[in-house]
Amino acid sequence: MLDRMLMFLDSFIYNSPPWQSSSVFVVVGIIASGLVLLVTTLLIREETRHLHNEFTLFTVTNIAVFYAVLLAFIAIAAWENLEKAADTVETEAVLAESLYSDAEGLDDKGAVSTLQTELHDYMETVIDREWPDQQAGRASEAAERDLRKIRTTLAKLKPQTSGDAIVMQEMLKGLNELFHAYHQRQEAAAGHIPSSVWWVIAFLGLLAVGFTAFLGMRNLWVHFLLLAGFTTTIVIVVTLIVQLDYPFRGYISVSDEPFGHALSRLSTPGAAQASPR
Repeated sequence: MLDRMLMFLDSFIYNSPPWQSSSVFVVVGIIASGLVLLVTTLLIREETRHLHNEFTLFTVTNIAVFYAVLLAFIAIAAWENLEKAADTVETEAVLAESLYSDAEGLDDKGAVSTLQTELHDYMETVIDREWPDQQAGRASEAAERDLRKIRTTLAKLKPQTSGDAIVMQEMLKGLNELFHAYHQRQEAAAGHIPSSVWWVIAFLGLLAVGFTAFLGMRNLWVHFLLLAGFTTTIVIVVTLIVQLDYPFRGYISVSDEPFGHALSRLSTPGAAQASPR
């Protein structure tokens, strides 16, 4: 039952627009904080809460400051990971396209056709097979076989001229960089915020809301509005971090457009024997 609920939440968060998922969680958070306030009001007398207001406010302030710094740090780190993943994808696509163009400098036209076809297949595999897995939160290695095939083809090629040797040397260097960019993308797809960090975020959020509900105020509705505003701020920031957690999932994610653009340029008439998609 718990697994189904988690799967439903996972699907809802990453398959819904950010404003929609944020709105739902904000409403749920406000209702939950209202229940906490109601329970606190019923269990603890108003005089007791008023008596300890100074110490409660001091505690809430310190927790809120620490919590804000923690959330800001995590949000910035998640955003930087998203940008790094986007740069990695751009680099990988550019390297693949550059290798495709470099292959034309070889004298052996049969090898040129083979290498360009394999590079074309590699980019198609990334878009058609790896990207759907990444959007589902999984790290796929379907295109690594294509990369190894390219390396094998290039390694078996015997240079016929000094120009071939120079081109092959540059292509091997570019292929090593492509391997590096590929594995960086795999790491970005597999990496996310550890569960222990999420437990800390949840615990400190509940602690901050709980102590805020413990404050003694003359008007219960004003207290509820202040608590609702505090809860809304927390929920919106945490929801944003969740959206940024997986760089290839959801509406705020890295696109496969660099590969699509590169592939479309390679599929133009006269681009070796690569068949259009």
